Parts: sequence; C-alpha cells; structure tokens
Amino acid sequence: MKVVGAMQTPDGRWRVEVVRHQSGGRWYRLVHGDNVVDFLTIGRVAELLAEAGVDMSDLSETARAG
Repeated sequence: MKVVGAMQTPDGRWRVEVVRHQSGGRWYRLVHGDNVVDFLTIGRVAELLAEAGVDMSDLSETARAG
C-alpha cells in the first residue's frame, strides 16, 4: 500500500489520505488522532467528516505520507 495523496484541515486534526494497493485498487483513509479508518469511499469520508462538524471544503492538499 502507498499513500498517493493527502488533504487535511488547517489545524491538522483531520487528515484524508488516498491509498493505492499494488494491485491498482484505491480507497480513502481517514485519520483523526490515533483513530484510523481505512477502505472508505469519498462519499463515506464526507459523511464521517460532516458528522464531526468538518466541512470538506476546509481540507487542503498536503505533503504525502507513507
């Protein structure tokens, strides 16, 4: 697995990573503190962020990790 892109909130508390498996499959990972949720669709990422009171428009591209 390799992180091929990432976005986060200005304070860095919420991070969304685009993960690619060597088979070519892609999914999203949501990171908040020690909590990591893998294998998400972008729709599910948006839902989880909205439930936490985070607007996806607040995310900005950041340096890749991993």
